[in-house]
Amino acid sequence: MRTCLSAATAAALVLLGACVIEDASELQGELESQDGWEQPLSGDGLDATLAITSDWGAGYCAEVAIRNAGTATTTTWRVVTNLNGSSVSNAWNATTSVSGSQLIAVAGTHNATLATGASASFGFCATASGSTQRPTLASVTAGGSSSSASSSSSASSSSASSSSSGGGGSGGAGGSGGAGGAGGSGGSGGSGGSTGTGGAAPSGHYQMEDLDRGVVAVRVSNGVYVGWRMFGYEYDPASPSAISYDVFRNGTRIANVTNSTNYLDRDGSATSTYSVKAVVGGVAQASSPAVATWGQNYLRIPLEKPASGTTPSRCDNAGESYSYSANDASTGDLDGDGTYEIILKWDPSNAKDNSQAGCTGPVYLDAYKLDGRRLWRVDLGRNIRAGAHYTQFVVYDFDGDGSAEVAVKTAPGTRDGTGTYLRQGPAASDDDTADHRNAGGYVLSGPEYLTVFGGATGAELATVAFDVPRGTVSSWGDNYGNRVDRFLASAAFVSDLGTGQDASGRPAILMARGYYTRATITAWSFRGGRLTQIWKADSNTNTAYTGQGAHSMVVADVDNDGAQEVIYGASTIDSNGTRKCSTTLGHGDALHVSDFVLSRPGLEVFMPHEDGSKPTYDIHDANSCAVLKQGPVTGADTGRGVAADVLASNPGAEMWTNSTGGLLSATTGSNVGAQPASANFLIWWDADELRELQNNTSITKYAGSTLLGCSACASNNGSKSTPALTADLLGDWREEIVWRESDSSALRLYTTTDVTTRRIYTLMHDPQYRMQITSEQTGYNQPPHPSFHIGGGMAAPPRPDIHVR
Repeated sequence: MRTCLSAATAAALVLLGACVIEDASELQGELESQDGWEQPLSGDGLDATLAITSDWGAGYCAEVAIRNAGTATTTTWRVVTNLNGSSVSNAWNATTSVSGSQLIAVAGTHNATLATGASASFGFCATASGSTQRPTLASVTAGGSSSSASSSSSASSSSASSSSSGGGGSGGAGGSGGAGGAGGSGGSGGSGGSTGTGGAAPSGHYQMEDLDRGVVAVRVSNGVYVGWRMFGYEYDPASPSAISYDVFRNGTRIANVTNSTNYLDRDGSATSTYSVKAVVGGVAQASSPAVATWGQNYLRIPLEKPASGTTPSRCDNAGESYSYSANDASTGDLDGDGTYEIILKWDPSNAKDNSQAGCTGPVYLDAYKLDGRRLWRVDLGRNIRAGAHYTQFVVYDFDGDGSAEVAVKTAPGTRDGTGTYLRQGPAASDDDTADHRNAGGYVLSGPEYLTVFGGATGAELATVAFDVPRGTVSSWGDNYGNRVDRFLASAAFVSDLGTGQDASGRPAILMARGYYTRATITAWSFRGGRLTQIWKADSNTNTAYTGQGAHSMVVADVDNDGAQEVIYGASTIDSNGTRKCSTTLGHGDALHVSDFVLSRPGLEVFMPHEDGSKPTYDIHDANSCAVLKQGPVTGADTGRGVAADVLASNPGAEMWTNSTGGLLSATTGSNVGAQPASANFLIWWDADELRELQNNTSITKYAGSTLLGCSACASNNGSKSTPALTADLLGDWREEIVWRESDSSALRLYTTTDVTTRRIYTLMHDPQYRMQITSEQTGYNQPPHPSFHIGGGMAAPPRPDIHVR
């Protein structure tokens, strides 16, 4: 059992958030599930165990568990670890320092007290010059007593990993890079990727990605626009002037930027190259790699379209020809180099809504580098039907090895990125030649799986039986397969085992089935190469959630306890899978969660409703589900609705739908302007903090002109007219947009070139925004929202409580 507390301090090396593990056997089992060796150290009242959790040859990550095996409560603990030649790059869940060749970890106030049998843990990542340089425990101390082990110069490691660097990148403190990762100060990794700032290693609660600087340079009419990332752990709202950025053209410093993370170089040319260095306390840190200048405001990513096909004779639509178009996309750092890749779903032209009969072509998932190199292709096979509600794939680094994985529902006949049929878990003995489709194309029998694929190769890493299974089809609300196969998915920082927040801040995989009637969600961890179910929520055991789901779900920490809840339409599911609240206003087609009402604390949920006997929309407290404002009952099916700050003169966000007129204040509910031209997607694009409207293949200002259009591009999902992806992929905090070209021969990744004086850390280091990116492409695609307000009159954002791996 884990009981966790959250603590925040301003000091960069004090770790934010920790947990007490009351059931030591749970922790020991978890550590034993990881790759690598373990070293126990016992005696004098404390037991400690060090386990290597990931190992990539040039470095490793380790976790240390401390258990009070004595008869009295301890009020502090201290662990000394022999580094044996390795260099620490980051740590979490303890206050750490390096003395000589040893890492000293001291409990914080939040995890110092251990009752008899209780445990705590901390972790760290480090670099090494060889695979034999692995840590050993030297001593563990509590209340003046200690257990010591003789120092060892090396330890062999039995683990193997194909991943790149773990947390903190491949540079260690004072070694080949700085404490922040490869390319840190004092070393030779000047242009290395990952953290590369040379500043203090991030040590907060949530596990976020170890990104590079993301520099982008674009030729514009009056020079070259340059943008770059501020990392979340670099940001300090109390001392914003403590960090600035040097901009280099062709290796020569041309500017020091203090108020933003972009710059217009009026003397730049099409052949110029650019790099950026953070300047912390007046000291220049590591340089980012130099990047070339784009000739236009988009990057073209060539694609490899799958071959066309025809449906088989056993189908009612036998002989139907189909071809492929690029569809929804997501992103993650698949190979651990600090840059994002694109994971793309290919849909056949005969993809179906669940209400429509007919066999479909298979669905493919591709992984692409931004230069168009295809890393792999997963063929989901004939037993996964094509359509917006079937294949929900989730991309994130679930095991903390520094490289993202891809989780998705699979079946017999699925081939991984190496071209091999699934062979793990229940898939080891299945029949991959079986065709479980009925004549109408529905797959209502046969095995169902959840599989995790490796980011770098697409190889199958783990497969388990999909839970919740379909069971009796009619129990979901119809007997032909419409409602049983409505799936949603996301990553989330949930609580473990339903007992409180998980202070490791490690991400879980959420897989959901059903929302019109029965609704189910399961949370899974992927650690040590194994998928383990954390919890399961099922409206069959809590009917208040029946029929409350939407065509999307999002996650957010609505009660500020360091773990994220699941906003499942009109309901909020607690981070441990138990009931939190519901408005009982029923199903809807859109869902938005952020800080929309600035005059009250916490987050709000905006949702339109399909049932004409219910209010057209409502905005409610995300934590209590108390309705703040709601629309009229008109008898209409309100299929579109959006909440965002698009009007500076109105405090907080505005909201609008396709069935009610006007632009409404989320705070007062009053009409404050004309109804926007679209109620679809959103994007931060121009120089101010207001959000722009995104619909089809254009970006427009509210009550203004078109800012970007692409006549050679196409949107996705029919009348939904959604992009492949919007996310903060490159440059400063504003978002990029990815569309497919009309013939699906390439994707286009567009970036803004408007210079702004607003400086915000990359939105990908806001845990809420980053997790909403993982669910953006599921069901009816929804734009992501951060945990704080960006818009007119915004306050300084809070510092994110994160560490990176």
